[in-house]
Amino acid sequence: MDGVETPPEHHVRCLAPLTKSGGDEKLRLEIDGKPVGVKLRISQLNSQLVAGLPDRALDLLEVAALIYGADAAVSRGGPVDQNLGRKWHRRFIVEMPVRDLVFWHSGKIAQTLEETLMFLSDDRFEFEFVQKNEPDAERTRFFKYDKESSWKADRILMFSGGLDSFAGALQEIVENRQHVALVSHFSATKIAPIQRNLQKVLAKKFGDQSCQHIPVQVQMTGGSLKEGTHRSRSFLFAVLGAITAQAFGRNQVSFHENGVVSLNLPPVGNVLGTRATRTTHPQTLTRFTNFFGLVFDEGMRVDNPFFWRTKTEVVQTISRLGLADQIPHTRSCADVHNQTKQHVHCGRCSQCIDRRFAMLAADLEAFDPEEAYSVALMDDARNDGIDREIALSYVRNAHAFEHISPADLERAFPAVLDAVSHLDNPPETGLAMISQLLNRHGASVSSVMRNTLRNWKSESFPDGSLPKLYGDTQRTAALPGLSVSIAKETEPSSKTLLLEVEVQKKQIRIDERITIQGKSTIELLIELSNLWLEGAGQGLDPLDYPCYSASLLAKQLGLASEEAVRRRVLRARSQMKQYFASCGMEEALGQDLIENVSWRGYRLRPDLVIVRMSKAS
Repeated sequence: MDGVETPPEHHVRCLAPLTKSGGDEKLRLEIDGKPVGVKLRISQLNSQLVAGLPDRALDLLEVAALIYGADAAVSRGGPVDQNLGRKWHRRFIVEMPVRDLVFWHSGKIAQTLEETLMFLSDDRFEFEFVQKNEPDAERTRFFKYDKESSWKADRILMFSGGLDSFAGALQEIVENRQHVALVSHFSATKIAPIQRNLQKVLAKKFGDQSCQHIPVQVQMTGGSLKEGTHRSRSFLFAVLGAITAQAFGRNQVSFHENGVVSLNLPPVGNVLGTRATRTTHPQTLTRFTNFFGLVFDEGMRVDNPFFWRTKTEVVQTISRLGLADQIPHTRSCADVHNQTKQHVHCGRCSQCIDRRFAMLAADLEAFDPEEAYSVALMDDARNDGIDREIALSYVRNAHAFEHISPADLERAFPAVLDAVSHLDNPPETGLAMISQLLNRHGASVSSVMRNTLRNWKSESFPDGSLPKLYGDTQRTAALPGLSVSIAKETEPSSKTLLLEVEVQKKQIRIDERITIQGKSTIELLIELSNLWLEGAGQGLDPLDYPCYSASLLAKQLGLASEEAVRRRVLRARSQMKQYFASCGMEEALGQDLIENVSWRGYRLRPDLVIVRMSKAS
């Protein structure tokens, strides 16, 4: 894109296999001239099912594995990257051999694939498909066959071994009387036996015909793992489900995840590089459905039956259907590699916090022993600053959600409209239902917190513990731009700036403390404010708000060149820094008000600014 710094560019080639060993092969890649290996093994399908898969489905499997490998093999800069997150966005130029070249060159296949990956990963993938010249026998090299069987699946479920997927499997088997194929992706050896044992429990209780396990191992080899965020993993996961569904002659794949997680509203704030994945966001599922609809002749619907449930309601489902005793054997923790036999949950990540609050709210803590957590929810100190903020933000936001109205939700999180537009409801109904979902979630978390503080004063807990931290910060704002009562009336977050624009008077004030002077800076801020409102009006995730390229911004401002735009932005940043310093505010906030997003261009920083615009004279 003109006038902005482009993201790092990486060239990826898919190489021919060295062997054909039936299920023990790995995908060989070359990234920027260096070898990378991705081990891919799909087990428990029989050869007859695999033989019926079309060439394009096998191509899709390898494309998804390549994407996963490229994502994992190239670092985004790591959590200590201080260079404005410039390494977060990456550009991959991919040369991909395929069997069905005519299909991959037809229609909007590549464009739809690239747009889907951009939404999921914040990366740009550009594909050049070429003809694969390997023999037909190579087409089944990633499958480890099971014995031939006449068993057929009614439903294809993605099965992680967590509470939500276990509850989904249980409901399909018990209430809906379906035969389910449980497709599990694992890379860590600690998770594979968890998934396998949970399936055995279901099969033993409800019969061997009730479910079968389809384990899929995807693992980087040879020390090539460099990036742990795995933003593209959900695409690979969905492809594995779609391939399995196609093999069984089905056209539906289901993820089961509670709606609060699926919405992906920021629990701590939109910090580049730390955002949660968008695995089951409604737009993600729509994009998957649309893309797979191009690949598979009968279409392929990807859905989330648990979107309208909270985590508490999910665990209540497990209890209601009679398998609460299996809750200790599920895993929710994000920190898989540091799990021990004694502490299978870290207790620090948002997944562990969410799990523990749900157990307490549902009165199921007897099935979720506290000693399984390295850090107890209430009783242990959280010494790391990030750990403290994760826990505090979770509770503060839950309190805000308890009474949030649809109008307040839309104002505080404009990105929620993007989810609303991908639901099977009229917009007003969808927004109201999401508000009610968050109300229920907030009420369950708040009830646990209130009961804890009612029974024990916050002073009874150690310094750094959640009750102590919460008691010390009850006046902190729950959500930027949203006034919600927690214990007492809260003040707006000091890290969120209200930028008020009067277009006709060409006046701009920031937080009612700063009045901007200078025609050139005001004109620049008005243009960027209009762009901010455009992103908010479309319901985009704040980090997906649009940007002006230097060339387009030059045209909007009537400037002669892109260099003139850069000079104006630099002057405006310097001026804002001085304004903020003069009124006792953080200089860095003023300097960061206008950001330059790699590959995309200039905009007001969406996690820092709220724009209000008036055209009244």
